[in-house]
Order: sequence, then C-alpha cells, then structure tokens
Amino acid sequence: MSKRYREPLDDVEVAAEDPTAFTWRGHRYHVLQVLGHWYEDESWWRQADGLPRHIQRTDLWRVEARNAGPTRGVYEVVRCGEDWRLDRIWD
Repeated sequence: MSKRYREPLDDVEVAAEDPTAFTWRGHRYHVLQVLGHWYEDESWWRQADGLPRHIQRTDLWRVEARNAGPTRGVYEVVRCGEDWRLDRIWD
C-alpha cells in the first residue's frame, strides 16, 4: 500500500542523472538502489477554455532508501524542471 505526499524535497544529490540522496521533512535519506526510472514526455494539452497548456517533462524514480535511523522504505522521487518532490511512500 502506498501513501501520496507530493511534498517538495529540500535537497537532492544526483549522480549520472539518478538521485543518490534527498532531504525530506528535515531528514536525510540515502538511496540504496534505484528500483525503476521512467518519464512522462513534455506535451501540450487544452484547458477547459480551449487555451493550450504546456506540461514539462517529468522524471520519476522509485528508489529504496534509508535515513540515519532504522527507517528504510520505497519512495517515489519526482523531478519536474528544476523542482524535486516526494510523491509516494510504500509501506
């Protein structure tokens, strides 16, 4: 089961385009392994009023990570443009 958060990440370390560590709610998490990576291409959509809306490319990673304590879990980390967020956590 997963919980959706969609909260911004304070800091993300990246190597070869993959996140290697991130800070969320003041806690530092180190990525143990990348379980998956996919992206949604940028595109144009029409809003209800007919005006175009540009959607940026969005990269998503599912990672196994742990913090300094015993907490270890599966997290979905998302990058859209220059912004990073934590999207989901799996129990």
